[in-house]
Amino acid sequence: MSGVRSPREWWSAARSWNTTHVLAADAIFAVVVGALSIGGLFGADPTGSERAPDVWGALLVAGQAGSFAFRRRRPWYSFLGVIIFSIAFWGADYPNEFDVFTMLAVYAATVHGGDDRPRVWRRVGTAVAGLTAFAAIGVISPDDDIPAVALVGITTIHLTAALIGQAVYDRRRRIADLQLRAERAEAERELLARQAVLDERSRIARELHDVVAHGMSMIVVQAGAAERSLDRDPEATRRALDNIQGVGRQSLTEMRQMLEVLRSDADGIDLAPQPGIADLSSIVEQCRQSGVQTDLDVDDGLPILSPGRNITAYRVVQEALTNVIKHAGDHASASVRLASEPDAVRIEVLDNGTGSTATDVARSTGQGIVGMRERVEMYGGRLRAGPRPGGGFRVVATLPVDGAPTRGIAP
Repeated sequence: MSGVRSPREWWSAARSWNTTHVLAADAIFAVVVGALSIGGLFGADPTGSERAPDVWGALLVAGQAGSFAFRRRRPWYSFLGVIIFSIAFWGADYPNEFDVFTMLAVYAATVHGGDDRPRVWRRVGTAVAGLTAFAAIGVISPDDDIPAVALVGITTIHLTAALIGQAVYDRRRRIADLQLRAERAEAERELLARQAVLDERSRIARELHDVVAHGMSMIVVQAGAAERSLDRDPEATRRALDNIQGVGRQSLTEMRQMLEVLRSDADGIDLAPQPGIADLSSIVEQCRQSGVQTDLDVDDGLPILSPGRNITAYRVVQEALTNVIKHAGDHASASVRLASEPDAVRIEVLDNGTGSTATDVARSTGQGIVGMRERVEMYGGRLRAGPRPGGGFRVVATLPVDGAPTRGIAP
């Protein structure tokens, strides 16, 4: 039937209430145990020198119950109160057939006494020893008829309560540690997932910048050339417009390929291969068409780079030449050189322009130099970029070949 709770649901609800209403739950339990203890006190038949039950005995039991009600909020004050009232109860020589508060207090102090376990055991052990010593006084007293075996029983009962409390404490700590580890693992998974998203965004931003910035720079330069030659040299204008059309078409093709990869997870997408060192001549030619005389020198026997390093080398040259077009000024020239080094490929792009400083470039390129450095550092290489002493700008990158030891990264 709907609306009827199962025993499991009742138990779960009770545990939840016990956790959220600590003082009320402890007070209820203390009252129940106290009522049973008072009932046992007045139902006992005093023997020998035992004192007949009276109101003072009931008040001592109530003091035990009142102290025990704070066993989780103030465990050590509660423990001390129960021990004091129990010794007073025993000292008054009331019948104590149902006196269980000391055993419960030892258990509660062991469970809730804190994480300093040596201190917990010192305090609990001192209390148990005190109770045993107090009972020993009754054994040796000629006025009492407490058997000596009672000392063994008192010690055994209270130490057993302490051991059970320690076992419960250890179990709760293990559960708490497992929960904490699970929470940390979940937080780490979320952090890794968030970092993966940020890394992917950064990668996409670099790719978009590499694709768009070079093409747009070429288009802007060619458009300016077309505007200047519109009236006096129609043929030069036509060539500039043809170059704009070609660069724009190539940039759009690369962007479509990239967006297609982002939109689809399907295998076998028919895409053109990523550009590499073998395609440097095309961007050098584009740079020449924009009015910057550019030379390309690639050493024979250049080491074969992995696809990732290959495209990184291409993007470094592309970004460097884009900056030359944008910042080097009129009548600038540039040179691109790729040379072999032990276990590495050295990429150097120089220009003799006078149109910008290092600060201007760093501020204006945005993702440019930062993106180049990130790409190179990702493969354990290093990149330096800055103005040349005699004028112009210089970009030098060193890419380790596959399996080569990585080098220090330049600041």
